[in-house]
Amino acid sequence: MQVTFGLRLDERQGPSDKAYFMSPIVGRLGFLGLLETYLGLARPEVSAAQRVAAYLGHLRRCDNAKRFYSRSLEVDDIGVAAQLLGWRDEWRLGGWDGKAAPTSPPRILDLAAVEESASGDIAPGEGERLAEVIAALGGRKVPITSVELVDPLECFPWAWQEVLARLPNVEPQIAQATGAGKLGALQALARDTLSGGELKNDPLVIDDGQVHVLQAQSAETAEHWLSAWCRANPANRLVLCERGGDSLDATLVATGSPACGFDSASDLRPALQTLGLALEMCWAPLDVDRLFEFLAHPFGPFSRSARGKLARAFAKQPGLGGQAWDAAKAAIAEQEDGQAILEEIAFWLEGERWSRADGAPLDDLSVRTEKIHKALQRRATLGDGVAAAISSALHQCSAVRDGLAEFKRQGVTHLVPRQVEQLIAQSTPGGATNPAAASQVGCLKSASTAAACIEPASEVIWWMPSTPTLPRPLPWSEGEVAALKSLGVVLRNPKQELELLAAQWLRPLFAAKEHFLLVLPPPGAEEHPIWQLLKKLAPSLQVERIDDALYGVHRDVIAHRVPDVPFQQAERYINLDRPVASRKQKQSFTSLDLLFNNPAVAALQDAAALEAGATLFQGRENQLLGTLAHRVVELLFQQDGSLNWTNKQALAWFDCMLDALLTAEGVPLLMQGAGVTAHRFKRICAIAICELLDHLRSAQAVRVRTEVSIDGQLGNVPLTGNIDLLIELPGNRTVALDMKWTGSKRYAETLVEGRHLQLALYASLIQQVDGLTPIALGYFIIDKADLYVTAPDIFPKAQVRSPRNGITVHDLLAQARKTWEYRMEQWRAGIVELVPPLDDLTDFQLGEGMLPVGSLGPWHQEHFTLLGGWDQ
Repeated sequence: MQVTFGLRLDERQGPSDKAYFMSPIVGRLGFLGLLETYLGLARPEVSAAQRVAAYLGHLRRCDNAKRFYSRSLEVDDIGVAAQLLGWRDEWRLGGWDGKAAPTSPPRILDLAAVEESASGDIAPGEGERLAEVIAALGGRKVPITSVELVDPLECFPWAWQEVLARLPNVEPQIAQATGAGKLGALQALARDTLSGGELKNDPLVIDDGQVHVLQAQSAETAEHWLSAWCRANPANRLVLCERGGDSLDATLVATGSPACGFDSASDLRPALQTLGLALEMCWAPLDVDRLFEFLAHPFGPFSRSARGKLARAFAKQPGLGGQAWDAAKAAIAEQEDGQAILEEIAFWLEGERWSRADGAPLDDLSVRTEKIHKALQRRATLGDGVAAAISSALHQCSAVRDGLAEFKRQGVTHLVPRQVEQLIAQSTPGGATNPAAASQVGCLKSASTAAACIEPASEVIWWMPSTPTLPRPLPWSEGEVAALKSLGVVLRNPKQELELLAAQWLRPLFAAKEHFLLVLPPPGAEEHPIWQLLKKLAPSLQVERIDDALYGVHRDVIAHRVPDVPFQQAERYINLDRPVASRKQKQSFTSLDLLFNNPAVAALQDAAALEAGATLFQGRENQLLGTLAHRVVELLFQQDGSLNWTNKQALAWFDCMLDALLTAEGVPLLMQGAGVTAHRFKRICAIAICELLDHLRSAQAVRVRTEVSIDGQLGNVPLTGNIDLLIELPGNRTVALDMKWTGSKRYAETLVEGRHLQLALYASLIQQVDGLTPIALGYFIIDKADLYVTAPDIFPKAQVRSPRNGITVHDLLAQARKTWEYRMEQWRAGIVELVPPLDDLTDFQLGEGMLPVGSLGPWHQEHFTLLGGWDQ
């Protein structure tokens, strides 16, 4: 067996010109696995999370509060354990035996004490595994006839050098320049410059078209150019792409080319988020954003359709146990497996939660991890093409489960959120890559690191090199490094690593036999050293702009320009080829207000039935507070005798019921960081209900009905309304009030200017149903506890705001009927008017006898976007 071995050849991608049979091309992990297999040392894989958890146990066992890591361990125990385990593994790879001299620096002494405790109790790292291979090679042979090293022997870790010393015919691979003509001259000059460390005075002129440097204004343009170039010019081609390969693959596939199989490490793979989101449900107070993500996520512990129903309910009424939540559960219960799903909902969302400060019991975390593991296993068997995506998440769950088991073995009983997050992070790296990244038949030869470009190709394309990852400096002091060397530990040499990295950067250039193309990242990115070197060696090289040269970079036209098309905005009048009709059986003030002030938005919401997606966003805080305040008042007047309560009694009731209300309908106010908002809400509501009761007592109210649903007509238009407060006074008199969370000035002006259509509609409905016209209409503004009414001498402390223009309810209703007819006439003619969000709407007014056109509130941005990207 002839082995080709390099430090980073595990990152190499195919296809290869060389046969693999009995000629493996491997990196460190691949070669180690090969040796362990032949020597009978193969063992089950142990997750990084389990190793970190085990090492953390020994760090704690040896912690006497005076160790160098003691204070850090209190802040981030798993993170510290992972860091120190990395140190320990690096020392072992350099030959450390776990001991320290009496004169060793304190940090080495501390880690030696931990190593003595941990001896034999931690799964071996690479260094210990190599030590076992070294011992086994003394008495056994492996079927390896030669090893060709693509990297210098001295650049390998000490343990690997010891292994290679026991293998036959270990020889270095001599890097050869493979190109001819000016390309070959450039390769030779680069090699001589690197080996001599000195730049020659004679610059090279490259004018034969063998070397090109290209750049586009965007990565997407460059990706499409590459796909078109490769289709137009078939060749034995190698593409080196160190970053962004998954995006390049997506473009290749979308344009009809095979994917190379580039991978991209990311913790954002949906399946890998499942466990983290599920365990977030353990904590109190609940994080609303994480809960919504848990419900809306494509993967979860129970039915996605059920979680979707709950997500929509939560977006409508953010709480667990409110009317919307219970209605969603009732709908779920009617499903075939509804009862089982309800049990899952109770377990995950309505069960016990634990303090973020005290942590959750290990047993409960283990149960939840196991349930997620089983749920993902079930999903993987459905045959919907997600098995590959789920496989890495299954490994993640197994690693977390092993880590939790290790903590339990150590006697740990609880983990706090930070520890759970760190444990998941330690369980994720091996599965954080893209499971869907696979090379397709007929794909280009490719590599994700310059170090892996060891086979020649007719054309080499180095794709967007920028910001290289440089070797890390040693994290230990000079004294500690000297002490480790005295203990026989051979540490890595950052300077030597940097020199090797520079040599590896030349491999893609050396691999090119006929053409070398360097595709730079878009302007603004940091220049890679390889481009800096090429500019020095061959100053005549000029950057070719892909955007301009896309139609003949070398010789043939490979693409055609698509003309720019400006983003279209809807005109004021949208002419349709058919009448527009409302889908609503009954109109409300909200639907009429939308129709009167912006028919185009009304058409999208009503006639087209387009709804914005259910989501949460910060801009709706006042909307949530207003809804909750309405519920407080509604619940207050549902209590027997509450109209006769004193303010003290009302406040006592309010204090008792508020937490349950927030849990059911206002969870965002219970979140961490929401304390100020919650306190403000409580204070405002307490003042508001006391002021409202004072007003009602002063008016001698005999009954208050809340959220009164009432139906009637506006002319021949069916109408419905929901009156916030319908107050009955002595003498068979009534007052209708609408409650608003904020806007004292706005609603006072609404009454004065005679624009209170909502109240006028309520008055009309009351008259139609009860035969009584309210003696007053008004607004109660909750955040200021202000009461504005249209008539005096009813509420002594209220502020009277009568329309200054003498407009009456009858006048408003007449204007509304005429405006309705005008808008319906437009719709019947297939004309939909768009009123843009302008400050001055003079040109959009409808004329005599109709309601004035005003701007809509900030709740219709999604629909404005559909009408041409109007910014509101």
